[in-house]
Amino acid sequence: MNKFKGYLICTDCDGTLTYEPGKVSEENAKAIRYFQEEGGMFTLATGRFPGHAHEFGDQIQINAPMVALNGTVLYDLKNEKILHEWTADREDYFELFDYIHHQYPDVWECWINYTYKDSVSFKPGENQPGDGSLRALFDTLPKGLYKALAFQKAEITPKLQEDLKEKFGDKFRFDTSWPEGLEIQPVHSGKGVAVQYMKEQMDCDIHTTVGVGDYENDLTLLECADIGYAVENALDSVKAVANRKTVSNKEHAIAKVIEELERDIQQKSEV
Repeated sequence: MNKFKGYLICTDCDGTLTYEPGKVSEENAKAIRYFQEEGGMFTLATGRFPGHAHEFGDQIQINAPMVALNGTVLYDLKNEKILHEWTADREDYFELFDYIHHQYPDVWECWINYTYKDSVSFKPGENQPGDGSLRALFDTLPKGLYKALAFQKAEITPKLQEDLKEKFGDKFRFDTSWPEGLEIQPVHSGKGVAVQYMKEQMDCDIHTTVGVGDYENDLTLLECADIGYAVENALDSVKAVANRKTVSNKEHAIAKVIEELERDIQQKSEV
């Protein structure tokens, strides 16, 4: 029947698709297979590298481009190539991390994704201001950089996030996906930006995008999707932008979303 033809489900992984890190319930896996057999497209929208998709083995298959590194990379897993990328200038990232380097030495560590599968890290507390090591590190990196991360105590994260938004918000997004981490990426990027690009710029025959998420780095996904779902365990700020809410990640949320989509289609056919 191809009842789901033209639908794309794009879901966050941790806290949304999985009930524990890297673990998908059989209920979710079965529902995803049914959704795809009926013509639907399914993919991931994650802060991780594209290779993370392979960690699920044969349990779930992705049949649409993958949104990786929080929507700074749109990746074709089948042909192993980047379809589109959203980067920030190396010098803008240097200015940002030089500020963190001097002002927040209690940040444990910073990571910078400089390709779609590689990252480099440094520890502000171990690189003393003025020793030139941070400049030397950045001089080895490509001119265009993807997502970055800062790790710190949970009580530091809100202050760091607010300060960086004020000083660098014209060039970068600053979102959380867990209390001890701050995810940093180009302001013009995001999971939702990548999904919208798929629908509008690629020949994917998509008429309805469905985004599912739980944390701040999923906000653009829910805002840009035609239907945005927040799982029950999502932050209140995520629930506030969602069109719909569903059960928690530990109650087979993706299966419930697919059930609801099927009911919507059935109701439309009866009108």
